[in-house]
Amino acid sequence: MSTYDERIAALEKDATTMKHDITYKLDETNSAVTIIKGVMGLLAQDMKVIKSQIKTMDFRLEGIDVRLARVEEVIDTRLARVEEVTDTRLARVEERQDEQGQDIKEINQRLETQDKKLDQVLGLLATLTAKTDK
Repeated sequence: MSTYDERIAALEKDATTMKHDITYKLDETNSAVTIIKGVMGLLAQDMKVIKSQIKTMDFRLEGIDVRLARVEEVIDTRLARVEEVTDTRLARVEERQDEQGQDIKEINQRLETQDKKLDQVLGLLATLTAKTDK
């Protein structure tokens, strides 16, 4: 066999080996692509479920917002009533304090009048006692 034939045989052998390697690599690549497609399909399904759950959560949160708004209205109304009642009661207490203050002023005036009368009585007693001692 000639050198040329040997070279061709070696090239054909190398070409066959390369063909087998390429075929093996293509099979591996096809398997990997198939796996990736499966994983992507599962991820897409999971994303649909997550989107659905988020929509449900949004709906529920909107309901909670509405309820909280109602609660705030009730609280505001009740607080306004409490403030009204408190203001009214405080006004009454202030009126009573003013009345008591006026009563105390009147009592003080009476006591001062009594003090003056007592001073006069003591003065008269002192004068009478002084006259009787002489």
